[in-house]
Amino acid sequence: MDSKITSLIINIGVAIIAITGVILVFYAMGYAPEEDPVTGQDIADTSAVSNVVSFSLWILYISLAVIGIFTIYAIITNPKRFIPTAIGIAVFGILVLIGMSLVNVETTGKIVELPEATKDNLFYGGLGIKTTYVLVIVAIGLIAAQGVRNLVGYFSK
Repeated sequence: MDSKITSLIINIGVAIIAITGVILVFYAMGYAPEEDPVTGQDIADTSAVSNVVSFSLWILYISLAVIGIFTIYAIITNPKRFIPTAIGIAVFGILVLIGMSLVNVETTGKIVELPEATKDNLFYGGLGIKTTYVLVIVAIGLIAAQGVRNLVGYFSK
């Protein structure tokens, strides 16, 4: 098959997935809990939010499977090309460990009253948030370092 046709099919697929995700997120943004006047509890239809979460999880699982398949295929066909990937995985693992060291499981507040708020769920939620912070800080630092490097290169000419 022609590479232009393959590229077009992949781009259309990605566009459909992105548009579907954006539409689901817009529906979920309309979620606003209402308070029951008698019990004081929040009442609302949370199916829109559940749809976004389910869609995101399916995209995650499919993406991880595709990444795994292509990684294994690349290792089999050319093991030397896996060395940069292995270094990237190791660096990411170190950043996740840094994020893990920053996690503090919340033991007070409204969140612990939820039935799904187990210690593991709170830990992994915090791990995701703290690791995102670490990744953003590293990305900003690398962007700044590259900017300084470019400036030094520009003025050294």
